[in-house]
Amino acid sequence: MLFSERSIWTMVHGIGLGGGALIGLAAALFYLYAARSSDGAAALPGSRALAGATVLSAVLLWLTVIVGTYVIFPPYRVTPPAGVTDLSEFPRALVLASPSTAWLHSFAMESKEHMPWIASMLTTAVAFIAVRYRSRVLQNSSLRSLSMALLAISFALVAFVSLMGMFVNKVAPLD
Repeated sequence: MLFSERSIWTMVHGIGLGGGALIGLAAALFYLYAARSSDGAAALPGSRALAGATVLSAVLLWLTVIVGTYVIFPPYRVTPPAGVTDLSEFPRALVLASPSTAWLHSFAMESKEHMPWIASMLTTAVAFIAVRYRSRVLQNSSLRSLSMALLAISFALVAFVSLMGMFVNKVAPLD
């Protein structure tokens, strides 16, 4: 069924929250990049917009992680009862049943269990810096570079985890 409760939660988790977080991270990265200047002075005003983008990204990432950990992952890992041959209701068992897809659990799902937490923490650190040191983030090249590096790492982690989630959902969707 296309619109079961589990599939709706999966869409909210991946497309709504995760996609929104990726867009927010991209916006914050672009703003930090655009705010640099060759003479060391801030090229653009508006530290409030940067703070808003990073806080929104951090909130969306934390919501994504919490929904993924406590709503999406438990139905994925349910063990099928003995004697069940139709594994379509048991995504983890379905993924592990074929040698060609077993890597999705051992690599993709293991990555998805840990990397989003790291991305959320890094983005929260940048959000704190952007809120606490408002205009200094844009004026201080070291602080701006650090913020850009942390956001770039977060973006890469979230994009990778999203790709892995699409692979797993293609093989064993939560219906």
